[in-house]
Amino acid sequence: MVGFDVGRKLKELREKKRFTIRELSRRSGVSTTQISEIERNLSAPTVPTLMRIISSLDTHASIFFEEKEERKVCVVRKSNRQEFIDRKNNVFVESLTEGITGTNLKVIVAHPPPGSINIRGGYVHRGEELIYVIKGRIRVTLGEEEYILDEGDTIHFRGMIRHTIANITDREVELISVTAPPNY
Repeated sequence: MVGFDVGRKLKELREKKRFTIRELSRRSGVSTTQISEIERNLSAPTVPTLMRIISSLDTHASIFFEEKEERKVCVVRKSNRQEFIDRKNNVFVESLTEGITGTNLKVIVAHPPPGSINIRGGYVHRGEELIYVIKGRIRVTLGEEEYILDEGDTIHFRGMIRHTIANITDREVELISVTAPPNY
């Protein structure tokens, strides 16, 4: 797994916006204690927590992976994918895109276990999203509408529609999620 300093970068972003930890806590709904621990690298945020903090800072997660030198091409080998664990939902996530400076695209492979729902109550983000089911069956809820997707199916939607993604099988599902612009 490629290493990076989330805490240092988060603190830089917060200070650049001239937010105190308390102000960032108020805006994100994440406790001041948790933000402080993340900034000091004493704890790692879950993906939903990091997404709430990033949204409060009006930026996107790709900023954690940008390098100083502009990169126009980046090959991500399977053995070097950036990996995340959404601890709340126990979902293993791998980044397929990283390293290109200022990108407007993020692609991940997610492996939700049986019965998992990405964010209870739904999630809203700017831009758009496309989901491709590699293995298994999922239910995508967009507002009041539900869509069942099987292997090989895709769904493309505006991120401003409140949405959830649920594994409705008794096995791990594998899916690709493409977001533009990046939201984690």
